Amino acid sequence: MSQQLTDVAQLNALLDTFVRNWMCIINLDVEFYFTYDDDDPNPRRSNIIGYEVDGNCLPGFGGCKIGDEGKIIVTDAREQGAKTANILTYIGVDFPKPIKAIFDRHACGELFENANDYVGFDCQIFLPDVEHYSVMTLLSGTVSDLRLDAFSETVFRPNASALHTALQPYALWLDYAALLADRCADEKKHELLISDLRDICAYVSLGGQLSFAKLTSLCDIAGSLQPVRSLVHKNMSGLVV
Repeated sequence: MSQQLTDVAQLNALLDTFVRNWMCIINLDVEFYFTYDDDDPNPRRSNIIGYEVDGNCLPGFGGCKIGDEGKIIVTDAREQGAKTANILTYIGVDFPKPIKAIFDRHACGELFENANDYVGFDCQIFLPDVEHYSVMTLLSGTVSDLRLDAFSETVFRPNASALHTALQPYALWLDYAALLADRCADEKKHELLISDLRDICAYVSLGGQLSFAKLTSLCDIAGSLQPVRSLVHKNMSGLVV
């Protein structure tokens, strides 16, 4: 395997976790509405031939579009209680501004001129019970095998190693914030978590230094990103945002 292919493989491994953490942080839930091969369908017996999709997430930390023409593979898993499905599809991620800027800087300029605001990923989405006309799922827990789609891989392949390195500080904080988000039952606290994380990303993007181990120890006690928020707000006045 060439070094460039190795670099892309390492970048995809990082992004697989990175994107799923991001989905958890924004509480991205998606509802799939199924279409069938008969005019009077019964969701327990009729064959699923397609789907429509509607997503919803908390604002302030990017957005996502999900392809609605993916291949859907239904498996009869009666011994597990219901039919299951795997959807092979595309996801376009609109990362928050500081993270998007990193992708912009590491894109191949000639190709990126024709790119849109989204970073594209191929993925699988597993649905454990499709014996209903629609199914809602938190996407962070059901998506897998996330990897750059063909166009995005081509755009970022020349700088895959540098992009991997540049994303590392953000990956640490997204991983930690996802743990907090997963335990956050109150929507207002969840929105505050997103606001705090947005400030952290802006601070890091402008050269701010944060001791991850020390600050997360304090965050463990606080149960939030408040200790980091306080430090960022204290020092942010010296940075242009």
